[in-house]
Amino acid sequence: MYRRGHVGITLLGIAPVLYALLPDRPFLALLTLGVFVIEPLPDYDHRTEWLEHRKTSHSLLTAGVIGGVCACLGWAVGSYLTVPVADQLASVVVSGDTFLAWSATRLGALDAPTLAVVGGGVGSGGVLLHLAGDIITISGIQPLLPFSKRRISLSSLYAKNKAANVGFFLLGWLAILVVSLATTPLGDAVRTVGGLVFTGA
Repeated sequence: MYRRGHVGITLLGIAPVLYALLPDRPFLALLTLGVFVIEPLPDYDHRTEWLEHRKTSHSLLTAGVIGGVCACLGWAVGSYLTVPVADQLASVVVSGDTFLAWSATRLGALDAPTLAVVGGGVGSGGVLLHLAGDIITISGIQPLLPFSKRRISLSSLYAKNKAANVGFFLLGWLAILVVSLATTPLGDAVRTVGGLVFTGA
């Protein structure tokens, strides 16, 4: 896929995660958007002379390595940033300051083990979502490199296919719109207005 198609597939991939997290864990939902930083990384092989396109950079090994690095970063952020900041916020919360209390509680929940899991998921998930966009093209990928050179392609679709790229892009944004309407106050407002319109109130 080209960039637009990859973005759409990434949106489709994170939509169920956002649906699960948004109502109760909005900070974690926000962190999952980090996949948009990770997802394009495999295509940096275009800019690196010693890497061939769609080779090791497009493998499960790379997904595991990047997931491991991001897990370590998540552990460090939880240990040295979010929990200490949450403790500082909690120490200055005064009676009736619900926003600071809420923020301290939410940040405190982003401890090292939690952020390590999120980091690992974002890192490996971002690469896997990129691979999903390439494995459905006619060129396919070699996901088991460097251990196996077997190429896997799930369709005869060309990466430059404009209809497919635009189609995935629109589907991805539609999925995010549906999640937004289902899990946020915006959705409540839309349902309320829709109810008033259809009932004639």
